[in-house]
Amino acid sequence: ATISLTIFKRVRLHPKMSRHNISHETLIEAPIDLVWKELIAIDDWEWNRWTRLKATEPVEGTSGKLMACYEGDDKWQEFDFVFGPVSESLHLMTWQGSVAGGCLFSGYHTMQLESVNDKQTKLIHKERFGGVLPMVGAGLPYKTLNRNYLLMNESLKETVEKKSKNKT
Repeated sequence: ATISLTIFKRVRLHPKMSRHNISHETLIEAPIDLVWKELIAIDDWEWNRWTRLKATEPVEGTSGKLMACYEGDDKWQEFDFVFGPVSESLHLMTWQGSVAGGCLFSGYHTMQLESVNDKQTKLIHKERFGGVLPMVGAGLPYKTLNRNYLLMNESLKETVEKKSKNKT
């Protein structure tokens, strides 16, 4: 009973905290508009062997299917998601998913770009997990996701930098 009470107190005090939260920043040698164009084109994420978003368009409130491939080997698992705020002016794209209204699991994914200068962009890529499953380390392969998000960043960087060099 003490353990259960402690868990519920921790959830109530820190509902958005999880030891499995992910955050990566990557510097891309390309202008922000070129990076945004590649990022927002969800129908053309050929550069991304780990995550695909299937939806009619990346607009807040639009539902879709997130395809996850943990080893980059074309073995995909499907999850429901909904786009959160998406803003071209802020260079922000978010999406979220949950199980049991977020009590068991919730994930809030953010990809945002910041202009460093005319030729460099910082990609900020995060996911915040909530619910009982992440708290106890269950539900998803969190270490693999952490690795994959960094691989996604590096793959996007490589794709955009090649396109940027071809434009000059």
